[in-house]
Amino acid sequence: MKAMRVQKFDLGTPMRMDEIEDAAAGPGEVLIQNRAIGAHPVDVTIRSAQHPFHTNFTPPYHPGTEAAGDVIAVGEGVEEFQVGQRVCGRAVGGAYAELVRLGAMWTLALPDAYSYGEGAGITVQFITAWNALVVNARAAAGETVLVQGGVGAVGMASVQLAKAIGCRVIATVSSKEKADLCRSLGADEVINRREADFAARCLDLTGGRGVDVVVEMVADVNLDRDIDAIRPLGRIVVVGTDKALDTDVSFSSQKSLIQGAQILCMSVVNFPPHVPDFKRRFPPLLASGRFKVPIFREMPLAEANEAHEIIWSGDFMGKIVLIP
Repeated sequence: MKAMRVQKFDLGTPMRMDEIEDAAAGPGEVLIQNRAIGAHPVDVTIRSAQHPFHTNFTPPYHPGTEAAGDVIAVGEGVEEFQVGQRVCGRAVGGAYAELVRLGAMWTLALPDAYSYGEGAGITVQFITAWNALVVNARAAAGETVLVQGGVGAVGMASVQLAKAIGCRVIATVSSKEKADLCRSLGADEVINRREADFAARCLDLTGGRGVDVVVEMVADVNLDRDIDAIRPLGRIVVVGTDKALDTDVSFSSQKSLIQGAQILCMSVVNFPPHVPDFKRRFPPLLASGRFKVPIFREMPLAEANEAHEIIWSGDFMGKIVLIP
């Protein structure tokens, strides 16, 4: 099979399309004929060796955490999926390839209402948003949620999931175009962080009370001011830092103590115990067709190097999808 592989931990060294041995489904896995790949900032930061998880990889390797396609084989112990079924899920061993292994526990049936390209932006994003809002923050109907970075992949999922829970949603963006997209996904209020102080604006929008929950994608930039934006005993869920880099995060311990801030950190390595509940409760929401996965651009897998350049620039909104 063909796979786009990282040859060296260096963004200046192009990835290359190589012919490698066909993938096969192992125990607890499904093998799919890949139809769409979700290109993710983590793919780029691992390739740059600036992500702490890069030590789990040895070049040459094919990157990628999410894919959508048709099941062509199921591994031992898998009864949930059948050959020919449309699915989307989290990849085992890299998604930038014609054939991809998905862990069955991380795989969802892909409803007909969604294209394969949209499917490539569902599983990882919504599992992350679920762990932020449902597992960590325990967000409830009637609460106000601030989503930092409302048009990032996880941000878009968080806006929509918070609305599905019944929350009032405030999102931050950096342009009018991103504000319009965020509103189309259900955000009640949008703050352009280049034009307004988000913490002060959150207090204005909540009558001085502060928001109940913050979903924070760029903790190294925002965390200290997040404490100013929350109500007493409010929850801040740290999803990541700028471009998922291994950067330092600082905040005022005095402010956090006075506010009683609950700062909750999460990582994909801690998700597995919560996946069964997600797979029980999320698919009916997905099947209803209520969620949108805006696609910024679909590109051939052979153009993955260009896709990584776009992701690194940050000059996009929505999902970048690679087509094998």
